[in-house]
Amino acid sequence: MIKAVIIAFVLISLVACSDAPRPTSAEAQSFSIVSESSDPATSGVTVIIKVAKTSTPPQVKVAAESVIASRQGRYRHITVKTFLEDASLDSPPFAVSISRDDVTEHRFGTMPGGSVRIPTH
Repeated sequence: MIKAVIIAFVLISLVACSDAPRPTSAEAQSFSIVSESSDPATSGVTVIIKVAKTSTPPQVKVAAESVIASRQGRYRHITVKTFLEDASLDSPPFAVSISRDDVTEHRFGTMPGGSVRIPTH
């Protein structure tokens, strides 16, 4: 009798787990795209994204590179302007990432609380 109860319990728990939502990537939710404008004449695109206000420069770099990677095959020149979630789009961006011919450069602007050092290793 105990074996039957244990087997029933295991089977019920397995069935319950099969309806669990699929895990989502933290990277996929680390930013939101605000706008995107392309220029066919120059084969370029400018994408504006927003990140959490607690984002660090390395996290912003990962988000920008994700946007760049998803558009790399369609555009030669990709610019990603990154704003913190509470910032106005009229203010200077937190960071600007520029990819030209597969070379990417990230520039960080003035950040609240002074400068921030990005560890290299």
